[in-house]
This record gives sequence, C-alpha cells and structure tokens, in this order.
Amino acid sequence: MGCSTRSAGWPSCWLFLFADLQRRRSAIPVRLWAGVLTGWGGFQLYDGVIQHKVLGLHQIRYAVPLVPYDLAWNIAGGAALVIGLLLLRRVQGRSTRPGRGD
Repeated sequence: MGCSTRSAGWPSCWLFLFADLQRRRSAIPVRLWAGVLTGWGGFQLYDGVIQHKVLGLHQIRYAVPLVPYDLAWNIAGGAALVIGLLLLRRVQGRSTRPGRGD
C-alpha cells in the first residue's frame, strides 16, 4: 500500500512518512517549511489568477465586491511563494545531514 490520494487514509499515510523522517532525524525543518510555503503560495496564485480570473470557474465570495478578496488571496499567495523560494535558496547546497545549520 502506498500513499495515494485515492485512498481514504492518505493524510495519515503522509503523517506516518513524516514521522518516519523525524524518527530517523532526516527531516530538515527549513526545507520542510520552504516546500510547504512554496507549494501553498504557488497554488494560491494559480487558483487566484487562473481559476478565478482567467477561467472564471469559481470565486472566493459571491455577491460582494471581489477586489479586496482577490488582493488578499493573491498577495498572501505571492508572499508565501516568495518566502518559500527564499528559504529554498538559503538552504540550497547545504548538507542534508541533520545538525548542519538547518
């Protein structure tokens, strides 16, 4: 059994994989946060720009002025993406062994 999004237990599967990394002291917190922020920020921008505006698939809210919501959504996504990329750049080339400055 692998971690598949098709199975009902996939969130716990990924949690166990992360727990295993922690147990083996292989998880690097800075890289983890960099990946989370980069992924979340990239998705926010994709969703806010492509799905909301270009394709018009759905909106954040309905029957209200959308500009404040669009700005907040896209600025938050852009900030997360930039912070994540800066963190990735910071740890680029560092050793993957624990205890080396991460």
